[in-house]
Amino acid sequence: MLNQNDINLLKNMMETVIDERLSKTEDFILDEVGRTQTYLENKIDQVQKNIDELNQYYRITKLEHDNTTLLLKIIDELTKRVEELENKIA
Repeated sequence: MLNQNDINLLKNMMETVIDERLSKTEDFILDEVGRTQTYLENKIDQVQKNIDELNQYYRITKLEHDNTTLLLKIIDELTKRVEELENKIA
């Protein structure tokens, strides 16, 4: 039969083993969280880079569209002026 000292000794040993296992598990979880954080930060940086590129493309496309619209307006005005001149000459 186990006496009180034996029981206390076993209890202390079990607590030590449990504490060590919890410590290892905690370290593992923290390492995994850190690794996941680094991975996700890299992915976020890639997404931000893509968004920046899309914004640049959008700005360029908008400027091209505005320029095309302006050129078409100028061409229409010049066409009208040429037609008026042709009518005056004819």
